[in-house]
Amino acid sequence: MIGVLFVHFWDKNPLTEDLRVSLFFVVSGFLITHILWTAKQSGRRIHVLNFYARRALRLFPALAVLVIVGFIFDIDGFRGVWPWHIFQASNIYFAWSQSVKPWVAGHLWSLNVLEQFYLIWPLVILLLPIRKIYIVTIGLMFTAMFLHTHGGHFGIDGWWRFFVLPFDPILAGALTYLLAQHEDFSAVLSSNGAMVVAIIVIFSPFYLWDGYSDSDTYRLVAQPALCAIVLGAFVGYRGPIGWALQSRVAVFLSKISYGVYMYHLAVWWLFVQVFPQYFVSGPKTFLVMSILTVIAATISWYLLEEPLSRLKFRIPTSS
Repeated sequence: MIGVLFVHFWDKNPLTEDLRVSLFFVVSGFLITHILWTAKQSGRRIHVLNFYARRALRLFPALAVLVIVGFIFDIDGFRGVWPWHIFQASNIYFAWSQSVKPWVAGHLWSLNVLEQFYLIWPLVILLLPIRKIYIVTIGLMFTAMFLHTHGGHFGIDGWWRFFVLPFDPILAGALTYLLAQHEDFSAVLSSNGAMVVAIIVIFSPFYLWDGYSDSDTYRLVAQPALCAIVLGAFVGYRGPIGWALQSRVAVFLSKISYGVYMYHLAVWWLFVQVFPQYFVSGPKTFLVMSILTVIAATISWYLLEEPLSRLKFRIPTSS
């Protein structure tokens, strides 16, 4: 969440710009596999449609607010393309039109990739036997890596590869959770040594050659490093890091982070209609817009998202 706000409000071209998206995908792949795997291992009856309904209750309300605001004010021509965004196909529209317009919906592409992945992943986890789940996960991950890296040789241009095909970090997160079911693997990947190596890899663009951070090599080697950090957080960090991640502030921000992500560009557009000087990126814009976005997301959480999200308990994934 902080990385998104930093990139959009302060520095549009940081050295590790792609890292935040990869981290989001790894976390999401890890978490959704954990939820589905736990339901599968429970031996109870699985309701796949309930899974999709629960996802909709969590994700659709804030998305609907964004689309309504964009439609009412027709931000950057929003009215002409709103169906693409409400039906989770912004990424396909951007790739097809080869432009990120309207810009207040430009951030939706990563959520779209994730939701499109969720259309098939519950079927893989819940319906296949365990051995085939491993095979399918590895096969899909390497296929996604290959297409994202070499799709140009098959006529797949950069727009489609960037906005539609970056499934590999999601699958890397999913595979990490599957492998973490084996205690030896989990112990090694979440060890202090693995954390040190992961940090060295992640920060390597700061001490290697120029352009390395934009290379496919860095994108690929950063994924296992991010997987190690995510697994370490899942197992549980100790010391100052563990305290920070478990603090009330961190827990609260995690609750409203989806709203922050969803609303931040629309809040920016509304604010600069009155204060146009804040349309320039920088530390002042970052501070002011971050505060306003957190306020908007907090209001949304308590008045809209949390009440609707509580309905999930009436439609369990397993019973």
